[in-house]
Amino acid sequence: MMMAVLTVVGHVALDRVVTDSGERTQIGGPPSYVSLISRKLGLDVRVVTKVGGDLPSRFIGQLRRLDINLRRQFVEGSQTTRFVLDYRRLVRRLSVESVCEEIRPEDVGEHHEAVLISPIVAEVPPQTASKLAEAELVALDPQGYVREIKGDGSVVPRPWLDRELLMKVSVYKSSAEELELVTGEAEPWRGLEEIQRLGAEVALATMGSQGACLLTRKGRYHIPAYEANVVVDPTGAGDVFMAGFLSEYLRGKDTPWCAAVGAAAASSVVETEGATVSLSARMIRERAGEIYDKVIRL
Repeated sequence: MMMAVLTVVGHVALDRVVTDSGERTQIGGPPSYVSLISRKLGLDVRVVTKVGGDLPSRFIGQLRRLDINLRRQFVEGSQTTRFVLDYRRLVRRLSVESVCEEIRPEDVGEHHEAVLISPIVAEVPPQTASKLAEAELVALDPQGYVREIKGDGSVVPRPWLDRELLMKVSVYKSSAEELELVTGEAEPWRGLEEIQRLGAEVALATMGSQGACLLTRKGRYHIPAYEANVVVDPTGAGDVFMAGFLSEYLRGKDTPWCAAVGAAAASSVVETEGATVSLSARMIRERAGEIYDKVIRL
């Protein structure tokens, strides 16, 4: 597939980020981060989302600058999905303050060239995912499917497996921890092999500073991480990895190169706050070149 329009499906969110130095609220959610990087790298993106009437105008403006069209995607009387991301401990603590309306089958349209299903609170229910899976290329980041929201808003991991959906996925990406919740396999390569057995052409497991595991029909690859100049905000790194990967994959590029671009994009977004990046497309690809030279085929 060459230069398809990518449809990203999932909630735009408001993230309240808490650190030792204070807190701030910023726009988040996969549509924001994927649009940021994909458009910078030259890929046309369409967003299917839901936001509440409470979304502040300054964030509406930011989304417009990301070319995210919210027309007919506001839900009056509902609140925008809101997360609290607490980075004051070694392991991030995640909680939810509100959840917007789910994305229904009638919300997603009829035909898509390439789709990224990327829920954050299971807002893409099975019937919607099934309709989206009719696309020519289906990518999945299951992060929202492997989260359970407790009564107090705290988020805890939960197992998830939808074989029918996974059988239609071409590109799968999750963290290694999320992969275990999907497959039951603690060892990433075994988990990726299970995803591949279900039908995926490409399966990726990200591991933070340890890089990423990439499994294709041609073999296994270790994709090293790029050491960012400074880590300001790790939020959205996984979404940006997928955006960088798909931006090249939909051009028909070599799969390890696509993963190197994903890793480079992830390193760039953590250097700034929220859905912003200071590097140009050329600089991201230069970082990708350094990563690609260090890719190991296993």
